[in-house]
Amino acid sequence: MAVSDGVSARGASAATTAEETVRDTSPTRGTIPGGDSGGATLATADLRERRHTSTLRRFVRASPLGTVSALFLLAGIAIALLGPFLGTGDPEALSPLAMFSSPSADLPMGGDYLGRSVLARLVSGLRVSLALAAVSALMAATAGTFLGLVAGYFGGTLDELVMRLTDVLFAFPTILLGLLMAVVLEPGVRGVVLTIIIATIPVFARVARGPTLAVRATEYTTAARVVGASPARILFRYVLPNVSTPLLVQLAFTLSGALIAEGALSFLGLGVQPPRPSLGSLLRDGKTYMEIAPWTMLFPGLTLALAILAVNLLGDELQSFTDPRLRRR
Repeated sequence: MAVSDGVSARGASAATTAEETVRDTSPTRGTIPGGDSGGATLATADLRERRHTSTLRRFVRASPLGTVSALFLLAGIAIALLGPFLGTGDPEALSPLAMFSSPSADLPMGGDYLGRSVLARLVSGLRVSLALAAVSALMAATAGTFLGLVAGYFGGTLDELVMRLTDVLFAFPTILLGLLMAVVLEPGVRGVVLTIIIATIPVFARVARGPTLAVRATEYTTAARVVGASPARILFRYVLPNVSTPLLVQLAFTLSGALIAEGALSFLGLGVQPPRPSLGSLLRDGKTYMEIAPWTMLFPGLTLALAILAVNLLGDELQSFTDPRLRRR
């Protein structure tokens, strides 16, 4: 169950179609790098804002399934963040009378083996799992994108070194990495975050490198070099915006993989430790009492499955929307 197994295949697809995406997102013709005036800058900013609004409207019209998935995720995030203010209760409050209580008006999702509210712990666990997955995916995206941009733009020995490093990282299964981190750092949040980052950095590096190779040969990057723009300015002002689309799609798939990895590692006891709940640890606790209190495992498992499904559907719809070849079908 390696995080990179699913996301790397989709990453390869994103990198394959990057050149067509680059052509669709290249800067407006006639713009001279480094030669913006104040009025031109305001006009460009206004044009970009209108383009972003238009893109969002087109996505909503073209992809009802993606829109529903995005709204579902936003609702889940809102519930996770606002749970303590919605009256879900204290996830650590013990009630011996509520041990293995079936779902009722007082406990909508029942009680666990210590009489704690499954609903309260589910909301708290969802918040922990989403936070871990999001932080890990964003950190991996930042580091991997930087490596891919630098390798693709400068090429040569640096490119070869970065690509061989990604090959080495690809060779480690996620669960094996989790075991290694548990031995080195002890089981906990740090080990989960580092495992997900190490497993997914090479995916972002390869996705970013492919379109960077195409962008660096375009006329506008050549013009930027001619007028004396520094490599950092070219990378972050002209190259990065034009490779952001496949990276955004890959980020969605990586978030899904991170949720799976967190759930698997915590289920095995290598991730989030008691008394802090996460979706994976709730599944581990509910497994023991599945026969006498199935709701203790049913609700966390259903929540995790729906979250992963929503992220995957959103990623698929984003890929279909941004891929010129898929749009033509």
